[in-house]
Amino acid sequence: MTGAVTRVNGPLVEVAGLSGGVAMAELVELGTARLPAEVVEVHADRVVAQAYEYTGGLAPGAPVTALGRPLSVPLGPGLLGGTFDGLLRPLDSAPVWLAPDAVRSTVDRRVTFAPTAAGGHLVRPGEILGTVTGAGPLEHRVLVPPGVEGRLEWLASAGSYPLTVPVATVGGTPVPLAAWWPVRRPRPYAARVSGGEPLLTGQRVLDALFPVLKGGTAAVPGGFGTGKTVLLQQIAKWCDADVIVYVGCGERGNEMADAMAELSALSDPRTGGRLVDRTVVIANTSNMPVMAREASIYTGVTVAEYYRDMGYHTVVIADSTSRWAEALREFASRSGALPAEEGYPAGLASALAAFYERAALVETLGGGTGSVTVVGAVSPPGGDLTEPVTAQTQRFVRTLWTLDRDLAYARHYPAVSWAGSYCRDSARIGAWYAARGNPEWAAQRQRAVDLLGAADRLAALAELTGVGALPGPERMTLLGGRLLREAVLQQSALSTVDAHCPPEKSAGLLDAVFSVVDRCGELVGAGVAPQRIEDADFSALLRAREGDLDEVRRDAATTLDGLGALA
Repeated sequence: MTGAVTRVNGPLVEVAGLSGGVAMAELVELGTARLPAEVVEVHADRVVAQAYEYTGGLAPGAPVTALGRPLSVPLGPGLLGGTFDGLLRPLDSAPVWLAPDAVRSTVDRRVTFAPTAAGGHLVRPGEILGTVTGAGPLEHRVLVPPGVEGRLEWLASAGSYPLTVPVATVGGTPVPLAAWWPVRRPRPYAARVSGGEPLLTGQRVLDALFPVLKGGTAAVPGGFGTGKTVLLQQIAKWCDADVIVYVGCGERGNEMADAMAELSALSDPRTGGRLVDRTVVIANTSNMPVMAREASIYTGVTVAEYYRDMGYHTVVIADSTSRWAEALREFASRSGALPAEEGYPAGLASALAAFYERAALVETLGGGTGSVTVVGAVSPPGGDLTEPVTAQTQRFVRTLWTLDRDLAYARHYPAVSWAGSYCRDSARIGAWYAARGNPEWAAQRQRAVDLLGAADRLAALAELTGVGALPGPERMTLLGGRLLREAVLQQSALSTVDAHCPPEKSAGLLDAVFSVVDRCGELVGAGVAPQRIEDADFSALLRAREGDLDEVRRDAATTLDGLGALA
């Protein structure tokens, strides 16, 4: 159907002539520039659409065309290693086939398809029909699309094919290499799987104290300057996911440029190539259209689900969901919706829930296992963790990594607060470690959390009475908390050795600190003055994190030998 623009109010455009033939959330194109927009209101005499591009120059009378589908993105080979905007249109060197005009016309780009299925038999959604070579470091699997099943009537032979040309026919339905999918509709799967495997991030404070499950959810709230972006970039660099989808939602352009430059320069320990080659970057920076920012979150999750269906473990890193919520607030204000707390729409909680609920460890339609893990940053104004986005986010995530301003200003990075963070899946993760030969993980974690909490309580008391007024055992608790913070929880993103820490080294550092703390307690019990123990040389233990596991053990032994001289 076609209509005409009658009024333009920023990104909101009123259209006449479409009322009887369009539905809510349907995609339309505005003007001769074919600006994408989504129907958000349907009235008897007009339709209101929100534009995902700058509407300057769009005037009443401009033609409007309804596309007959919701906001969708093309999924196919060529996403890995690319940089796209919030509607999955390429920026800089991304494959040109994803450009809207290229998709509408005959696509010149060709890829090499190798069939793996046998024609003539019955197939179901999710089964592998073949693979595409040259689509990145991971095997790109061509699957039977959701909702399509029946007899495999025809399968193309090995060769080079355009992306929009069918390579198979299943039950009378052609199956091309690339297809559209609505971003707000979760891709289907067979069943959710209750697993306990953690997503290893390489960051000690996260993996040892507040881990996140593969298929789980985590949020990173923190004020300005607390290190959210650096922490998320570290997770993107070092986590053990197969595919990383990095969504820069409303971030500054220079921060996105720095993140992309670092990803391009970093070698991938799995493939030996570049880490960016198995990363999809969705950049909707603060100078880009605000309504495309609202769509970018859903676009990122949709791309992650696409690779999940191939049997891969994916992670979506959204930086930040606060700016996504601000886009919701701006749209609600323009459309006249009744505002709720601090002007955010009343459906903010529902929108956050719908986003985080798309994280899951699943059995795919093809019978494999894949996961989508969602990690979202939250940027509360003024560091106020009681504001609506932060408060509502905590209702829906299983792991919280709260960043503390005091820790950041004290140069303690990552500035993750052990008092304000939590992990609701620690029991399941402890059982997973126990089943794989590390039954001490849960006890180590609990002891570290307890020691940090006790040290914080005593530190508050010591500020009033002075450290010298505390008994010896309490002073050793304070000392143990300091050693744990400086020897284990601190980690340098700039160090070639310490930027990434495997779980074995984390466990070794915790063992080393606990052995030293236990020895200090024994010395106090034997009558050694606490002041002498506090003045001992702990430098070997504190620099142990800059070495490998063997060096950690040697440095711990050196520290214990030095304490032995005090007995």
